[in-house]
Amino acid sequence: MKILYVIESLNAGGKERRFIELIRVMCNLNEIEIILLSKSTHYTEIFEFDVKLHYLKRNFFKDIKIFYKFFKIIKNFEPDIVHCWDNIGAIHFGPMCKILKIPFINSMITTAPQKLKFFSKRNLSTIISYPFSDAIVSNSKAGANSFKSPKNKTFIIHNGFDLSRLEKVKDSNSIKKLYNLNNYKVIGMVANFTEMKDYKTFIDAALIIYMKRKDVKFIAVGSGPNLNKMKAYLPPTLKNNFMFLGNIKDVDSLVNCFTIGVLSTYSEGISNSVMEYMAFKKPVVVTDGGGSSEIVINSTTGYMSKYKDPIDLSEKVLSILNDDDKIKMMGLESYKRINSHFSISKMVSDTEKLYNKFIR
Repeated sequence: MKILYVIESLNAGGKERRFIELIRVMCNLNEIEIILLSKSTHYTEIFEFDVKLHYLKRNFFKDIKIFYKFFKIIKNFEPDIVHCWDNIGAIHFGPMCKILKIPFINSMITTAPQKLKFFSKRNLSTIISYPFSDAIVSNSKAGANSFKSPKNKTFIIHNGFDLSRLEKVKDSNSIKKLYNLNNYKVIGMVANFTEMKDYKTFIDAALIIYMKRKDVKFIAVGSGPNLNKMKAYLPPTLKNNFMFLGNIKDVDSLVNCFTIGVLSTYSEGISNSVMEYMAFKKPVVVTDGGGSSEIVINSTTGYMSKYKDPIDLSEKVLSILNDDDKIKMMGLESYKRINSHFSISKMVSDTEKLYNKFIR
């Protein structure tokens, strides 16, 4: 099978991580070429894969030659499927695939906003691509419902976690020493600092927890436009117990040192961060709503916390933190959940079934 993928960039992010995990397996099974609309790359392992990369300029309106370049790639490669992961690519390349009668898979739904205005840029840029898409893939049922994707075209393919990653982490003692985490309980959140991630609630909850337990350190991993704003928001009281680490390469080794994984958010599909916490046998506390309820089993793998409620978030974290048996039990149930329902093999299998459906 010949597959042409289109994605805006390979910067640090959940969608990009999911894309890399899929390509890692698919490139060994199929002939693959990838169009990137930006050369900015966080996931440098892409250069180790057996795939051909094409770089096209992102500014479509100033460089209309991009359409000719896309057409040329299509004619030279002759793909069986074009699979697009961004609204920019979907809007511009979907119509051409329709004309050329090449099956066009659209995977641009990766979040699940609780309130989405019809005339918002995010919503309009999504629904405009629907007529040109043979299949619309969402990584959560909640996301498909939020964007009201056509039911006859919609397919749900959950993220998959490659459990072989568990074997590649560095020694936890060396990581704890590196970040000065010895003798501390570690509460971590891995998410970019965008308008969709609620770091404010995480910081407010951290202060409440710290006032009750001084043996806790809080870690925020990620970057983005709101990073400096959240650094300025951090109370002086937490200065020595709250770390902003930015983007780091070896996230897995750090997550392995967490006691509890947290995701406070305004909008979420299926979070790769939550999957990582759970795969490393960590209890989780995540914001209720969106796709999180499709992966987290409340009171079993962790807890669902109320939206924008730092008091509830802190209480849920402390409920786990104060019970070593609960930490162990919930961590084990988290791992079982990932192993049985969110494996990389299932994600690849579901994706291949979708491709074959349209190739036939």
